[in-house]
Amino acid sequence: MLGTFGGVAQAAEDTVTGIEMDYEDADYNSVTSSLEMFVEDDKVNVTVLASISGSTSKKDVTTEAAWKTSNSSAVKVDKGVLTGVGSGTATITATYKGYSATIKAKSDFVYDEVILLQNGSTAPTSIADIKLGETVVFTLDGKKGSAESIDITEDATWTSSSSSVATVDAGRITLVGAGTATITAKFKGKSDTIKLTITSPYKSIEIGPKQPGDLLDMEIGSDDRVLSATVTPKTGGTLVVTDEAKWTSANTKVVTVEKGVVTAVGAGKTTITVSHLGVTDTLSVVVRTPYQSIRLSPEKEFHMQLQDNPLQIKAEVVDNKNEEKVITTEGTWTSSDVSVAIVSQGKVTPKGVGTTKITVSHLGISRSIDVTVYPSIRKIKAEKTEIDGFKGITGELPKITAMTFDGSTIDISKLVKWTNSDDEIAELDGTKWTAKALGETTFTATAQGYEAEVTLTVHLKPVKLIAETKDLSIITGKSSDLPKVSVIYEDGEEADISKSIEWKTTSDNILLLEKSMKGLEASTVTLTGTYLNKTVSVRVKIEEEIVRFEVDPSIIELNPNRSKSIKVYGYYKDGKKVSIGTKMNWTIANSNIATVSGTSSVKALNVGSTKATGSYQGKTVEIPVLVTPKLKSLQLSSKSAQLAIGGTYSVTIQAVYLTGSPVDATTDAVWTSSKESVATVKDGKITAVSKGSATIKASFGGKSASFRVTVK
Repeated sequence: MLGTFGGVAQAAEDTVTGIEMDYEDADYNSVTSSLEMFVEDDKVNVTVLASISGSTSKKDVTTEAAWKTSNSSAVKVDKGVLTGVGSGTATITATYKGYSATIKAKSDFVYDEVILLQNGSTAPTSIADIKLGETVVFTLDGKKGSAESIDITEDATWTSSSSSVATVDAGRITLVGAGTATITAKFKGKSDTIKLTITSPYKSIEIGPKQPGDLLDMEIGSDDRVLSATVTPKTGGTLVVTDEAKWTSANTKVVTVEKGVVTAVGAGKTTITVSHLGVTDTLSVVVRTPYQSIRLSPEKEFHMQLQDNPLQIKAEVVDNKNEEKVITTEGTWTSSDVSVAIVSQGKVTPKGVGTTKITVSHLGISRSIDVTVYPSIRKIKAEKTEIDGFKGITGELPKITAMTFDGSTIDISKLVKWTNSDDEIAELDGTKWTAKALGETTFTATAQGYEAEVTLTVHLKPVKLIAETKDLSIITGKSSDLPKVSVIYEDGEEADISKSIEWKTTSDNILLLEKSMKGLEASTVTLTGTYLNKTVSVRVKIEEEIVRFEVDPSIIELNPNRSKSIKVYGYYKDGKKVSIGTKMNWTIANSNIATVSGTSSVKALNVGSTKATGSYQGKTVEIPVLVTPKLKSLQLSSKSAQLAIGGTYSVTIQAVYLTGSPVDATTDAVWTSSKESVATVKDGKITAVSKGSATIKASFGGKSASFRVTVK
């Protein structure tokens, strides 16, 4: 049925010419000219249709229209959905694109009132002193005007204000505990209530028999304990209600209880509660294990192969009286992974490769052992075949690996059995050895018929480790030898232990291999070497390759006790220049003639010649070193002479050193004349040229001497 529309478009658009309402005929009452509904009953749906210019069909704009109600306490509207909320009428208006449509709506309650009844009569507003255990039932009638009441008990919604006191289902009350609860029955917006006060018919309930200290003490495995429950009615006397009462355990993992029968389950402490018609009593319970602990043999772990015979584990307990007992067959055995091994009465049968936890439990205590099963192997190998020690030191035997059928490698260190060839040199305890005396012994690892030998050499106690150099330079990306190290023993003897020392570093910029190292990224790292509990450190500089050296001076000439520094520059591939003189490892060929320090300073000691050699990045430079005696003075054979023109005169000169006899230096000296027009000189021979005077000078070794010549 279509409702009428009214109003004129105030801001009509060209396409909309009007709106109208549509609804179900069954919802419209033509007598009252209104849509009718009941509170909390079915909703009424109204649709708004818009007429479009030039179209014969109408557009549904229900959700786009604006809706209003003139009386929201009677009828609410939301996008065309009308809901009755109270008794009354309202005008519903829908507006769309400036057009409005209205319709009258009426809401009412299904019943004018609903009434709680008890035993067919109107129930009071409250009932006091209802005893727990009694039966209470209510019904609900709905009344409309003068019509006869209708039973709506099953259709109503029933609630209780306190479910711990009473619950309700379709008018049937279940009394739960003492207290007050209000029962509400509601139907289609109308409700009725009644207040109930529930009490217990008993003064108290008591658990018996009385336990010492109010504590029930039990042991796991002991017989069940039987308790009783006795109530004291308010009318006097006592009554046993053990079977009727409700028994609960606060922790069923410790004890369970049923009709007063208490069964110990596990060690611990908990509380038993008995309740009956509003009265309760509690009793503390402690359950103890009759045993202190379990001991297994093997104790902690066992390693076996898949083809081995079953392993028999023995289980023993000690009770609280300190008496021991074997419980291998009595205990409950389990395997955490039955694909690896199964267990029955302590007998472990391997089934697959892996590790499983075998556990035995008995009367509240348990103990476990890890069992590892290995596959068949083809050969075994020791991680190290030689180890070193000194008297009193203890060490761990090296890891043992094995090759399996498919070629993979596994660690079987815990599977092998070890033997020792000489107990006087060292003791063996599992995988640990302790050195006792100087000498050599062989440890042999055995598994599935295969053997691997490890030789222990017991040395004197080491005092100090000395690295050949404390600073090294290696080239990024290239392998270099590990540093060489010597050890000094307590007797003063020195030995090369480069092959035995173990190197470690915390940096990932360098890769340490068995016999070499490789720098991965430019940086400075520290290597720490360990040998027989002594350590030594070496700094390693990782850098780009130096392609060319520049040395200054190219030759060193010194007098005894004089020093001179060597400057060395390196050039990288990119042309960058760096000073590396102090970083080179300098050595001197003849230490009697000169010495060289780490700061690249050469000091002359005695007259002679030798050479200084420096190395860096595997490259070397050599510099000749010449030590000459120190010159004290020069002595001429005479100091003056008179010559005629064309005459000659020979002068000799001797070099006087601090360290020895004079040396003729006539031919080695440099001779000059102050006036070559008067006299000339060569190798000490003076020739007169013309009249006058001249000074003849001889220079040698940084010193000079003069001779006066007169020509007449």
